[in-house]
Amino acid sequence: MNNFITLGLVLNTNTKKVLLPSNKMYKHLIFILILSLTANAQKIYKTLSGAKYHLGSCRMVQNVSEEISFEKAAELGLEPGKICKPQDYNALGLKASKNTAQGQSQTVQCSGTTKKGTRCKHMTSIANGYCFQHNPDK
Repeated sequence: MNNFITLGLVLNTNTKKVLLPSNKMYKHLIFILILSLTANAQKIYKTLSGAKYHLGSCRMVQNVSEEISFEKAAELGLEPGKICKPQDYNALGLKASKNTAQGQSQTVQCSGTTKKGTRCKHMTSIANGYCFQHNPDK
């Protein structure tokens, strides 16, 4: 008996009949289709500093709570992390925005208060005026 299998269909050359695949074969085909669609979709995460993005499997993502898309990363102008080396959005044809601060940053005294209730003595150049310990954006 001469049988040829093409795209899940079995063609019998002796009887000139097409045999349809079984339900089990359909399940396998659907599984492979779904797997191939999700293989290209990488989940990326923004770092706490907001300067880079990493893959979900990277060790830099431990305390990160915000999952973002490549489009959002390009919009924010984030760079790929150097540890996990995720796919660069420039390679995907997305353009990074040039949303950067203008002028020079000046250091100012932190606006936060300590446990004693006194003003923090750290100097910061972060735009919101808080040091790394008192930063409310974390």
